[in-house]
Amino acid sequence: MKKITLKFIPISSVAYLGAGVVIILAFILIIIYPAYKQLNLLDGEIAKRQGEIGSQKILLPLYLDLVKESEKKVPDVLEIPERKILPKDNIDLIPSIFKGIARKSGMELVTVTPDFTTLARGGDAVLITIVARGGFSPLRSFLIEVGNIPYVRNIEAFEVMQRANDKELKMKLWLRAGSSEVRG
Repeated sequence: MKKITLKFIPISSVAYLGAGVVIILAFILIIIYPAYKQLNLLDGEIAKRQGEIGSQKILLPLYLDLVKESEKKVPDVLEIPERKILPKDNIDLIPSIFKGIARKSGMELVTVTPDFTTLARGGDAVLITIVARGGFSPLRSFLIEVGNIPYVRNIEAFEVMQRANDKELKMKLWLRAGSSEVRG
């Protein structure tokens, strides 16, 4: 094998070359690498801001709808209707009563399930389970209209869940039914 010698390169040139390489490496480590890291941080910040802008674009129509709904005049006091008893002959009208309320308030009525066994056991009320879907304002209107039903005795359970783009209401309430006298 042939040995390579550096006899024709002066030592001062090698020293200058080494010093130049050290200076270039120092320049890269001190100036270029921190700037590169800063650029990566800025790119991450830009991506984060673009995501926030995208979510704001999505939420803006919802916000405008809420502002428009909040500007509507709402009564300060809700009137309580005179309580009545639903005659047994009209019990089959219960689903249509709630369908009308849902239509009036802008809700989609999923189910209305009367539990007639509660009335058959000699009680003076029938348990109704209601499932309805809609936005926040229609949900509020729906609840106000349910409160205006003169046959409502009390609400046993009330649950609101977020479903996709709207809310789902599941409610159990008791309606007075049967005899003609009103009991507490």
